[in-house]
Amino acid sequence: MQTETENVATAPTEQRTPRTLGLRLIIAYKLVKAPVMLVLAIWLTVAPDEAYHVAVRIVHELSAASALWVRLGHWIEEHLSTRLFRWGAVLAWLDFITTSLEAILLIMGKPWGEWLVTIGLAALLVPELFSLEHRPSWARFFVLLVNAAVVVYLGTRRIRAVRAERAARSTTSKT
Repeated sequence: MQTETENVATAPTEQRTPRTLGLRLIIAYKLVKAPVMLVLAIWLTVAPDEAYHVAVRIVHELSAASALWVRLGHWIEEHLSTRLFRWGAVLAWLDFITTSLEAILLIMGKPWGEWLVTIGLAALLVPELFSLEHRPSWARFFVLLVNAAVVVYLGTRRIRAVRAERAARSTTSKT
Protein backbone atom coordinates (compact mmCIF):
# COMPACT_ATOMS: atom_id res chain seq x y z
CA MET A 1 0.00 0.00 0.00
CA GLN A 2 1.41 3.40 -1.02
CA THR A 3 1.57 6.27 1.40
CA GLU A 4 0.29 9.72 0.56
CA THR A 5 3.81 11.05 -0.01
CA GLU A 6 4.55 8.23 -2.44
CA ASN A 7 1.36 9.03 -4.38
CA VAL A 8 2.41 12.65 -4.68
CA ALA A 9 5.92 11.67 -5.73
CA THR A 10 4.71 9.31 -8.46
CA ALA A 11 1.86 11.46 -9.72
CA PRO A 12 2.51 12.97 -13.13
CA THR A 13 3.25 16.66 -12.81
CA GLU A 14 2.59 19.28 -15.44
CA GLN A 15 5.77 21.18 -16.03
CA ARG A 16 5.44 24.87 -15.21
CA THR A 17 7.74 27.23 -17.02
CA PRO A 18 9.35 30.08 -15.09
CA ARG A 19 7.82 33.53 -15.29
CA THR A 20 10.19 35.80 -17.13
CA LEU A 21 9.91 39.59 -17.14
CA GLY A 22 8.13 39.42 -20.51
CA LEU A 23 5.54 36.99 -19.21
CA ARG A 24 5.02 39.04 -16.04
CA LEU A 25 4.43 42.15 -18.17
CA ILE A 26 1.86 40.30 -20.29
CA ILE A 27 0.09 39.06 -17.15
CA ALA A 28 0.11 42.60 -15.68
CA TYR A 29 -1.38 43.98 -18.89
CA LYS A 30 -4.14 41.34 -18.83
CA LEU A 31 -4.86 42.06 -15.14
CA VAL A 32 -5.23 45.78 -15.86
CA LYS A 33 -7.23 45.32 -19.07
CA ALA A 34 -9.80 42.84 -17.68
CA PRO A 35 -11.41 45.17 -15.09
CA VAL A 36 -11.36 48.07 -17.54
CA MET A 37 -13.25 45.94 -20.07
CA LEU A 38 -15.66 44.79 -17.35
CA VAL A 39 -16.51 48.39 -16.42
CA LEU A 40 -16.91 49.30 -20.09
CA ALA A 41 -19.09 46.25 -20.75
CA ILE A 42 -21.34 47.01 -17.78
CA TRP A 43 -21.63 50.67 -18.76
CA LEU A 44 -22.47 49.91 -22.40
CA THR A 45 -24.99 47.26 -21.30
CA VAL A 46 -26.71 49.20 -18.52
CA ALA A 47 -26.60 52.72 -19.96
CA PRO A 48 -25.92 52.63 -23.72
CA ASP A 49 -27.80 55.90 -24.31
CA GLU A 50 -25.70 57.67 -21.69
CA ALA A 51 -22.53 56.24 -23.22
CA TYR A 52 -23.68 57.45 -26.64
CA HIS A 53 -24.31 60.99 -25.33
CA VAL A 54 -20.93 61.06 -23.57
CA ALA A 55 -19.28 60.04 -26.84
CA VAL A 56 -21.14 62.79 -28.71
CA ARG A 57 -19.98 65.38 -26.12
CA ILE A 58 -16.40 64.17 -26.40
CA VAL A 59 -16.56 64.40 -30.19
CA HIS A 60 -17.88 67.99 -29.99
CA GLU A 61 -15.15 68.97 -27.54
CA LEU A 62 -12.57 67.25 -29.70
CA SER A 63 -13.75 69.13 -32.78
CA ALA A 64 -13.66 72.43 -30.92
CA ALA A 65 -10.18 71.81 -29.48
CA SER A 66 -8.14 72.55 -32.59
CA ALA A 67 -8.20 72.31 -36.35
CA LEU A 68 -6.10 69.16 -36.11
CA TRP A 69 -8.90 67.27 -34.33
CA VAL A 70 -11.83 68.59 -36.40
CA ARG A 71 -11.44 65.97 -39.12
CA LEU A 72 -11.25 63.12 -36.59
CA GLY A 73 -14.24 64.54 -34.70
CA HIS A 74 -16.36 64.69 -37.85
CA TRP A 75 -15.40 61.14 -38.83
CA ILE A 76 -16.33 59.80 -35.40
CA GLU A 77 -19.61 61.73 -35.38
CA GLU A 78 -20.57 60.24 -38.76
CA HIS A 79 -20.04 56.72 -37.43
CA LEU A 80 -21.66 57.04 -33.99
CA SER A 81 -24.93 55.20 -33.50
CA THR A 82 -26.75 53.48 -30.65
CA ARG A 83 -26.45 50.22 -32.62
CA LEU A 84 -22.69 50.64 -32.55
CA PHE A 85 -22.82 50.91 -28.76
CA ARG A 86 -24.93 47.75 -28.46
CA TRP A 87 -22.36 45.83 -30.49
CA GLY A 88 -19.65 47.52 -28.46
CA ALA A 89 -21.21 46.05 -25.32
CA VAL A 90 -21.12 42.54 -26.80
CA LEU A 91 -17.50 42.96 -27.84
CA ALA A 92 -16.55 44.42 -24.44
CA TRP A 93 -18.11 41.40 -22.67
CA LEU A 94 -16.27 38.98 -24.98
CA ASP A 95 -13.01 40.85 -24.50
CA PHE A 96 -13.46 40.85 -20.71
CA ILE A 97 -14.12 37.10 -20.67
CA THR A 98 -11.20 36.17 -22.92
CA THR A 99 -8.77 38.56 -21.24
CA SER A 100 -9.75 37.23 -17.79
CA LEU A 101 -9.38 33.62 -18.96
CA GLU A 102 -5.98 34.37 -20.47
CA ALA A 103 -4.81 36.11 -17.28
CA ILE A 104 -5.96 33.22 -15.08
CA LEU A 105 -4.30 30.61 -17.28
CA LEU A 106 -1.05 32.60 -17.44
CA ILE A 107 -1.05 33.07 -13.66
CA MET A 108 -1.64 29.35 -13.17
CA GLY A 109 1.36 28.69 -15.43
CA LYS A 110 -0.63 26.61 -17.90
CA PRO A 111 1.32 26.18 -21.14
CA TRP A 112 -1.87 26.12 -23.19
CA GLY A 113 -2.71 29.53 -21.69
CA GLU A 114 0.34 30.89 -23.47
CA TRP A 115 -0.79 29.15 -26.65
CA LEU A 116 -4.25 30.70 -26.28
CA VAL A 117 -2.77 34.21 -26.02
CA THR A 118 -0.38 33.52 -28.92
CA ILE A 119 -3.05 32.20 -31.26
CA GLY A 120 -5.54 34.91 -30.28
CA LEU A 121 -3.05 37.69 -30.96
CA ALA A 122 -1.76 36.04 -34.13
CA ALA A 123 -5.33 35.96 -35.47
CA LEU A 124 -5.56 39.72 -34.93
CA LEU A 125 -2.33 40.51 -36.78
CA VAL A 126 -3.86 40.18 -40.26
CA PRO A 127 -6.78 42.59 -39.61
CA GLU A 128 -4.35 44.99 -37.93
CA LEU A 129 -2.09 44.82 -40.97
CA PHE A 130 -5.02 45.59 -43.31
CA SER A 131 -6.06 48.42 -41.02
CA LEU A 132 -2.55 49.83 -41.18
CA GLU A 133 -2.51 49.48 -44.95
CA HIS A 134 -5.82 51.36 -45.40
CA ARG A 135 -5.21 54.04 -42.78
CA PRO A 136 -1.56 54.18 -41.80
CA SER A 137 -0.72 55.79 -38.49
CA TRP A 138 2.04 55.53 -35.91
CA ALA A 139 -0.43 54.30 -33.28
CA ARG A 140 -1.61 51.43 -35.50
CA PHE A 141 1.96 50.58 -36.40
CA PHE A 142 2.92 50.52 -32.71
CA VAL A 143 -0.02 48.25 -31.79
CA LEU A 144 0.86 45.90 -34.66
CA LEU A 145 4.51 45.86 -33.61
CA VAL A 146 3.74 45.15 -29.93
CA ASN A 147 1.25 42.40 -30.76
CA ALA A 148 3.67 40.80 -33.24
CA ALA A 149 6.44 40.94 -30.62
CA VAL A 150 4.18 39.22 -28.05
CA VAL A 151 3.25 36.51 -30.59
CA VAL A 152 6.91 35.89 -31.44
CA TYR A 153 7.94 35.96 -27.77
CA LEU A 154 5.25 33.57 -26.51
CA GLY A 155 5.43 31.33 -29.57
CA THR A 156 9.21 31.01 -29.27
CA ARG A 157 8.89 30.40 -25.54
CA ARG A 158 6.36 27.59 -26.04
CA ILE A 159 8.32 25.97 -28.87
CA ARG A 160 11.49 25.98 -26.77
CA ALA A 161 9.61 24.45 -23.84
CA VAL A 162 8.19 21.68 -26.04
CA ARG A 163 11.64 20.94 -27.47
CA ALA A 164 13.18 20.86 -23.99
CA GLU A 165 10.46 18.49 -22.80
CA ARG A 166 11.02 16.18 -25.78
CA ALA A 167 14.76 16.20 -25.18
CA ALA A 168 14.23 15.39 -21.49
CA ARG A 169 11.90 12.51 -22.37
CA SER A 170 14.34 11.25 -24.97
CA THR A 171 17.24 11.15 -22.53
CA THR A 172 15.05 9.58 -19.84
CA SER A 173 13.84 6.81 -22.17
CA LYS A 174 17.41 5.99 -23.26
CA THR A 175 18.54 5.36 -19.71
